[in-house]
Amino acid sequence: MLSQLKLVQPATVREASQALADYGEKAKLYAGGAELLLLLRNGLLQSEILIDVKKIEALHRIRLDDGVLSIGACLTHRALETSTLVRAHAPALAYAESQVANVRVRNQGTLGGNLAFNDPHSDPGTVLLIHDASVVIGNESGERRIALNQFFLDMYATALEPADVLLEIEVPALPAGMKEAYLRLHRYQRPTLGVAAGGLMSDGTLEEVRLAVGCMGPKAERLTQLERKIAGVNLADAKRVLAEENNYLRELLRPVDDLLGSAEYKLYMTGVMLGEALKHVMQNGNELP
Repeated sequence: MLSQLKLVQPATVREASQALADYGEKAKLYAGGAELLLLLRNGLLQSEILIDVKKIEALHRIRLDDGVLSIGACLTHRALETSTLVRAHAPALAYAESQVANVRVRNQGTLGGNLAFNDPHSDPGTVLLIHDASVVIGNESGERRIALNQFFLDMYATALEPADVLLEIEVPALPAGMKEAYLRLHRYQRPTLGVAAGGLMSDGTLEEVRLAVGCMGPKAERLTQLERKIAGVNLADAKRVLAEENNYLRELLRPVDDLLGSAEYKLYMTGVMLGEALKHVMQNGNELP
């Protein structure tokens, strides 16, 4: 059972940031609460005050401007899964959102909360990395923008400062003609491994490639070194290279043994699934109903 909590409902980002500064470690931001309430119930987090940001209108906006999709931090996974804007702009993200836990959680949980917790077993961040996404963060002093690969620091650790509020996620379009795909392994509604791929094909070769892997170590990672190695080769050669990169993947991804699988199993399946994701890319990426 949860102990009694005080609820604060700011109407602006400035008010939310001020409340965080005033209450300090006693307070936690609350939007969907899908992960927050679970951690509180299990005693993994302590809080006396919930700062409910759902009344801040700006956090619920979604818009496309000059090829960049801006997603308010309070948009739920279900809203993004079904959004025509997301499905057209980043179909692999829409698919990843459709795979988050179950429909009850997707109707409650928000993308902003998901990224702010940086749960290592989470789907959306992996796809966002191949889009070179950024987050916009606000506090009493103003706003700043951080690339997502710099925002994720470690397991459950991000670049958020104590009085920061995550405002929105900016998702640039992939290069013209590039297709994308997201594949995952999962057990107990928790992903064991998630891989995202973007590929631009020319005469049967991968002219440009983007790869990211998540859910197997402390945080999702972009595989920039591997992208350079397989650019300009065909699918068969790309799969061969992927199968030979266990040392690189182990060092970068830091896989762990857990109930969802051994580190060695996850490394092996990473190479297999990256190859399959590239195959999906060649077949026009994630097909959504």
